[in-house]
Amino acid sequence: MEFKPTIFALSVLGFVSTAASATITGTSSVSATFNTTIEAGTCSAQVQNASGSPVSQINFGDVFKSDLANKTREEAFKIAFTGCAGVSSAAIRATTGAGGSCSSASSLNFGANNNTAFELWNGDSATGTQLSCKSPQTETVTISSGTATYNLSSRVVVADGKTVADVTTGSVTSPVTFLVTYQ
Repeated sequence: MEFKPTIFALSVLGFVSTAASATITGTSSVSATFNTTIEAGTCSAQVQNASGSPVSQINFGDVFKSDLANKTREEAFKIAFTGCAGVSSAAIRATTGAGGSCSSASSLNFGANNNTAFELWNGDSATGTQLSCKSPQTETVTISSGTATYNLSSRVVVADGKTVADVTTGSVTSPVTFLVTYQ
């Protein structure tokens, strides 16, 4: 019997070709599900005096009736935002705090005891904008590199509808709450 190497080689090549063709077929598509939690950005906010020290009260020290009449007692302070993540701005509104009220029903001023009131200003009273107690407006602060500062000032004055003669001596307070919405 004579062996024919050509026929054997062709039949081996046919088998290899069929086996290679079977391993090339694969998955025609894949899928994935993406999950995340959307978080509101936030910052740490702190009321600070003009020197940058944290405070919960803006201290005017002793104020004289002539200071009230002349509107000369003004104290600068600020709201400092730090550690901001995922935030590009903060919207701020000043409202009366717990137990507080406006100086009168239509007043810009925040009411206080002893026939006095406090004006609240974005910036200072000479160049800034007075904030309204009756119709609180929203001020927007741009946050850059995770920080921002909102400069304010307050001026103690005679209450609406009163005169300096109506003012009585003693401790004077006016609670104000700043509502902050991060954007």
